[in-house]
Amino acid sequence: MKRYVIGIDYGTQSARAVLVSIDDGSIAASHTIRYPHGVMEGALASVEDYDSTLSGLLAAMAESGHASEVAGICVDATSLTLVPLDKDGIPLARRPELSDREQAQIKLWKRHTAQDQSDEARTLATSRGERFLARTGGTISSEWMLPKLLEMRDTDPLCWSKTDLALDLCEYLTYSLTGTLSRSTASMGFKCHWCHDLGLPSAGYLNALRPGFGEEYHRLLRGEIAAPGVRVGTLKPELAARFGFPADTAVAAGVLDGHTAMTSLGALHPGDGALVVGTSTVLTIQTEALCEIDGICGIVRDGFTSGMFGIETGQGCTGDMLEWYMKHMLPRSVFDEAEKRGISPHALLADAVEHPHENRVTAADWWNGSRNIPCDLTLAGVMAGLTLDTRPEHIYLALLQAMVCGTRSIVETCAHHGVAVKRLLASGGMANKSPALMQQYANFLHMPVSVGRMSEGPALGAAIFAAVAAGLYPDPLSAWEKMGIRDFTVYTPDESHRDAYERLYRRNRALRQAIIGIERL
Repeated sequence: MKRYVIGIDYGTQSARAVLVSIDDGSIAASHTIRYPHGVMEGALASVEDYDSTLSGLLAAMAESGHASEVAGICVDATSLTLVPLDKDGIPLARRPELSDREQAQIKLWKRHTAQDQSDEARTLATSRGERFLARTGGTISSEWMLPKLLEMRDTDPLCWSKTDLALDLCEYLTYSLTGTLSRSTASMGFKCHWCHDLGLPSAGYLNALRPGFGEEYHRLLRGEIAAPGVRVGTLKPELAARFGFPADTAVAAGVLDGHTAMTSLGALHPGDGALVVGTSTVLTIQTEALCEIDGICGIVRDGFTSGMFGIETGQGCTGDMLEWYMKHMLPRSVFDEAEKRGISPHALLADAVEHPHENRVTAADWWNGSRNIPCDLTLAGVMAGLTLDTRPEHIYLALLQAMVCGTRSIVETCAHHGVAVKRLLASGGMANKSPALMQQYANFLHMPVSVGRMSEGPALGAAIFAAVAAGLYPDPLSAWEKMGIRDFTVYTPDESHRDAYERLYRRNRALRQAIIGIERL
């Protein structure tokens, strides 16, 4: 009897898989693999890393002793992470004559080298009054499909001529499992400018960017588009035989990595917001009606779950920003003291903060540009309020508070447009590891924040979609009621210092506005 499903979560530095009971959501097996090459120069990734990791994770799940009981598999992955394929469905990077060319490699979500193409595409869309632009907050990010493909077309005609399909990473991994081409509503809607009622951008607009680009873009993005939880195929026979999975193992549509945690948390009702706090931070919000919000990444029907509109927002440099501080700015003495006390430097710095509501240091978390409010990846991080009395913990706290203030600005903008976050749930590595950060979220947002007590929330969310695709539950909400996270740590606001936190937020907002003005001179 099939009583298990597999959820696989591909992050920026590593991937993990969980084998989950469909009866109660318990984890029967879990395994994590760090990519051998990691993030390569130019924010590129190795296709060998992703392929070998997929095999390694499937093997680990098979070794659990429950391989014959697996009903379904779902993969989520970072987005938009571009994987170009040739006419035989092979990644360009695997072709000997292209293997050393930059444009043949996988382009990670945080690669920003297509900024010129992004600016050009946005300017043209604005001048033409293209309707699709309002669905992505009036912007076209250099992280997305259109600018990345234009960059390849402009800089490497050979790679461009060999490209027959352009897939997001979750779509590529799903294709690798099934051999069947399928697209993700979230990837197509949030990252490729597809709209359920408009389709892809018009050939007229695309051809105005580059002659012939209209036909090329539509061809490269062909394929049936499926919502999360939809069955798009079954596991390839050779993979089923190799690992001992049933021949009819269902494979769900690929999902974006920031969108599965909301399912495991149960953020499936209108007004539910879900934070995934890790290398970057993703904030997803469920709403019943189409609402176009300037400066927000996008809104997509069936983007997260069927029957509702999903708003995706977030910040592009949170965990990465803290890692930068640890690696390049933190004094050696802090590491020594942390080692002496047997705790992490993060915990040491958090413990050293006595009055977080009185922090004099203010920061904007734009170390990798601003993803939302405003959407401008050319902006850079900044700090203010440094004095000779400033200590490492004050700077660390300012970075945490910058992350939180960025989230609050997004929440306020959505509320102004009629989409209020009524309940906020959280998951991700930092959400579970940093109580200090999550308390700041509650303090600045003036609302409780419930953190799911599970380190593998995103992978569990993928497993829930796998259960739906396998026909074991009719929808994600029904599956969550049996399989989802029920154990939460709840952070409540520090109301005794509410006015102080309001002053800190006003200062942070003023700093952001000032820097935007300076950067655009």
